[in-house]
Amino acid sequence: MPIERQRLRRRLLDLGFTATESDHEMFDLRVGTALIHTKLSRGRQYRSIDEPLVAEIARQLHITRGFLYQLVRGEKGRDDYYAELRRQGLMD
Repeated sequence: MPIERQRLRRRLLDLGFTATESDHEMFDLRVGTALIHTKLSRGRQYRSIDEPLVAEIARQLHITRGFLYQLVRGEKGRDDYYAELRRQGLMD
């Protein structure tokens, strides 16, 4: 199932990621001593993100694809994401 790029971008910013623009849009979130990093390509052909990029972004965010889809749909939020990172030992 594709994800609209702009919608994912907004959700990443809502989660506390900072965006840096270059030829791609880079997103970083510092959690404890770890840095979570992902990027989104820009351009018309990337208005929606298809598999396997969805799976790769989920892996980079340390969550499952299902969790990522729930974040994008608004079913999960920042507290849920941080709880998942804590569960994995990435946050205190």
